[in-house]
Amino acid sequence: MNNNYLIDSNIFITAHRLLYPFDIAPGFWGQLIEKASEKMIIIEKVNNEIVRGGDQLTEWCIENKDKFNVLTIPETPVIEAYSKIISSINDSEHYKLSAKEEFASVADSWLCAYGLAYDYTIVTNEKYSANSKKKIFIPNVCDEFNINYIDLLQFMRETEFRL
Repeated sequence: MNNNYLIDSNIFITAHRLLYPFDIAPGFWGQLIEKASEKMIIIEKVNNEIVRGGDQLTEWCIENKDKFNVLTIPETPVIEAYSKIISSINDSEHYKLSAKEEFASVADSWLCAYGLAYDYTIVTNEKYSANSKKKIFIPNVCDEFNINYIDLLQFMRETEFRL
């Protein structure tokens, strides 16, 4: 397994809004830079979702952008992985058309493509949902394509956070 982590936007947003607000838990954000920034990969679509918020998280991301690996243009292996994933999703009779269209248009599909292409671990708050037909969850795709994924707490353990 590769030692790089693709970070879903829900990790940043949930941390900021619910778990580790900047004014209460600045240590979390410091540890994120100190312990994990060199291992974290943020794809452009995730970065755009965060910056669109126009809040304190947006400011933090802009101020610290140079400390993270931000990928802007997918390379050929990623495009090929994306195509493979989208083809599989479109061929599936399990999901509704609206779920397929949404998945293809958001960052989640690209996170899965990077994970598949480069053996990166995806860090997400999403949970596997076998019965979901209206939404395609990252863990569902990860299970189908054998892509590693973990939640925030596991990420914090693996990168040795100490708050």
